[in-house]
Amino acid sequence: MSDKKKAPEKKRFSIGALFYNNKFVAVFSLLSALVLWFSMAFTNTEEFPVPIYDVPVTIKIPEAAQADGLKCFSPQTLKVTVYIKGNSLSVHNVTADDIGLETQITETVSGAKTYLATIASSKKGYVTDYEIDRIEPSIVQLTLDYSEEKSFVIGTGGVSASAAEGHFVGSVAATPESVTISGPKSVVDSISAVTVGEKDLGELDQTARFTADLILLDANGNTLSKDKYDQLSLSAHSADITVPVLVRRTVPFTANFTNAPSGLKLDCSFVTLSPSTVELAGTAEDFESYKSIQLDPIDFSQISPSTNVFDIPVSLPSSFRNLQQINQVTVRLNLSGYTTKTITARNFKVNNLGHEYEASVTTSSLDIVVVGPEEELANLTESNLVVQVDMSQNNGFTGHTEMPATVSISGSSKCWAYGSYKVNLSVKAPPPPRPALWRKKS
Repeated sequence: MSDKKKAPEKKRFSIGALFYNNKFVAVFSLLSALVLWFSMAFTNTEEFPVPIYDVPVTIKIPEAAQADGLKCFSPQTLKVTVYIKGNSLSVHNVTADDIGLETQITETVSGAKTYLATIASSKKGYVTDYEIDRIEPSIVQLTLDYSEEKSFVIGTGGVSASAAEGHFVGSVAATPESVTISGPKSVVDSISAVTVGEKDLGELDQTARFTADLILLDANGNTLSKDKYDQLSLSAHSADITVPVLVRRTVPFTANFTNAPSGLKLDCSFVTLSPSTVELAGTAEDFESYKSIQLDPIDFSQISPSTNVFDIPVSLPSSFRNLQQINQVTVRLNLSGYTTKTITARNFKVNNLGHEYEASVTTSSLDIVVVGPEEELANLTESNLVVQVDMSQNNGFTGHTEMPATVSISGSSKCWAYGSYKVNLSVKAPPPPRPALWRKKS
């Protein structure tokens, strides 16, 4: 049996196998890209214009309107969609920056109102072989108005709080206190008030602080609409709100006196205050510094058995709140058993006169009204009185003048001089220095 040789099998051609060949795949991809490029390059978009979104529009108004002071307040910015057509290769290279748009008011501008405006287009980029098919929207509304600026105090009436026991809630304060608003005159003029929203803080025992947005109200008390609000420029859009909470305490008044006799006891049996206390609000530190409220002093030279009641104005530190609105205190002095006696004084003394100045009192006598207990007045005589003039504020004066005088009383620690007194005196300058005598040496 003879062996027969088998003929070699022919390889079958397979398209799918080509895509497993790297060289074929590379050539195929290149050819496909070229075909696609040529297809796009020579295909136009006549039937299906390409949209360019968010193309900014320059808002322009006639020069005459600008000269009249008109400005466009709405819209402040404007973007539209522009549809373009032409060669696909060119169209797809166009961006929003390549298209120039501006508004054109088609009617005569006459004052503040809303006008219709068309949008004119132009090509700004290096790509120009395309057409602008349409603009959406192609007609817009422009609101023209005059500029206005006003300042408003920021209202805080909507903020409320109650005071915890022993405390006081002060006036609500806003920082800043006012806001300046500028914008279209019609909108600014429609604002009647600026305030913060309502807020109840409940019971407080310490100062509260928070930030609140400003609310613009019209004449009817309604909040300004957002479209109007957006046309405005505000110096502040919010305010820092402070609700002060102070300590509440009752503080006594204290009477003060000048030139009081050393023997008098100025206690409650001698001095009566009405009212004797005042309810104040302040910080804890304030009350530590002020245990009482000191009244302005009363000079004993103004006090007599017939003049023994004084209304003294209340002066409080600025940090305190006078909750009772007490503006004056009546000071009464108990002068029962006191009387007056007129004594002629002839003993005068000049104090604090400049070195080597000479002074002589030309007043020969003064009738002094002395106040005191009857038993002590009975023992006082002219020898107990000295009328004194203080020249410390008039050092260097020479000539004749009238000076105020005070009266000192010896022999009693409970009596004082009532009224004001003056004396006449003459002051001489010191003599000039004597010239030195020189002797010629022999």
